[in-house]
Amino acid sequence: PFMFATTLVISSLATVARAFQSSRGFVFRSSSSSQHKSSFRRVLSSSSSRLQMSSSEVVLRNEDYVKVEWSLSPESSTPFDQGVCRVVVGNGFVPALHEALKKNAWTLGVTKTIVAPDFFGAYDDRLKASVPSANAPQGLKEGDMVRLGNGLTARVVAVDDAQGAVTIDANKDNAGVDVDLSIKVLDKLDASTLDTQTFAAGCFWGIELAFQREPGVVATKVGYAQGQKDDPTYEEVCSGTTGHTEAVKVTYDPAVVTFERLCDLFWDRLGENRFALNQVGNDRGTQYRHGIYYAADHEEVAAVAKQTLHREQAKHPDRPIVTEVEPLAVFYDAEDYHQQYLQKGGQSAKKNDPDVIRCYG
Repeated sequence: PFMFATTLVISSLATVARAFQSSRGFVFRSSSSSQHKSSFRRVLSSSSSRLQMSSSEVVLRNEDYVKVEWSLSPESSTPFDQGVCRVVVGNGFVPALHEALKKNAWTLGVTKTIVAPDFFGAYDDRLKASVPSANAPQGLKEGDMVRLGNGLTARVVAVDDAQGAVTIDANKDNAGVDVDLSIKVLDKLDASTLDTQTFAAGCFWGIELAFQREPGVVATKVGYAQGQKDDPTYEEVCSGTTGHTEAVKVTYDPAVVTFERLCDLFWDRLGENRFALNQVGNDRGTQYRHGIYYAADHEEVAAVAKQTLHREQAKHPDRPIVTEVEPLAVFYDAEDYHQQYLQKGGQSAKKNDPDVIRCYG
């Protein structure tokens, strides 16, 4: 993509991220409705099929563990899996899906169609602007993608040679579009079978996405671990004075993925940084120190974490690994705009996706 030499005055990345992640309202659509709020949507017929295993009605709450089958209409390319998925309600990807699960009663095996306004984010007029053609790369045409000086990516939506202007739009694809969510709750699972452990590997955006892609991981949450100050802000942690490190809590189903496999993913992601004290890549400071922070009451998990450390150290006997492996002392959730940040920026969180993870949105 091209780089604009000029500065375009628009919202900051953090503001855009906050706007994109904010919760969306939704409206239940009955099968008799014929109204279309948007030409981008079509009504899905509700399925009357039922699973023979159960036809009971369930009401879902935060932290419930469910198996669902869901899809969007109109069909759209998304950075997350559709189809059959296992999710922890209220914790993870696609806010509109989680809100729908919580705010409706469900009969197992029966499909409901929910209207989700602004599913991909509200359209922000401030993110569309015209700039002089003289300040833009030559040869631009409609549909080209450009990268702005502040890191945002924008699409060229108009080129007016007569007026000497290029119009660009940094809104997400499909911003402002309503969609229909077709949702079927297949089963309510036993949440007590899940486990949650915490990892730190520098900036929490990249390591979170790596875990999101791992089959068996059902929820992730980034935050601040092992510090002294209660409930710190991102700015306070970045100052390096609170003692916290950026980390990600990973909730997973041990029947699908083992803790050892998650540790292997962690070590692979960390790479040579395991030998660097308080540093991952170009990020330096105690807030970027790396570690595996296991739940204090999980002796078996603690043993596995330490075994993987000893295994990795044995590969490099002359280079001390400085990664912390210790009980989790504290964990405070990071601000909402940090949660699933790279997924919100368009990078794929689909299971087993092989694409390289970029450290920016």
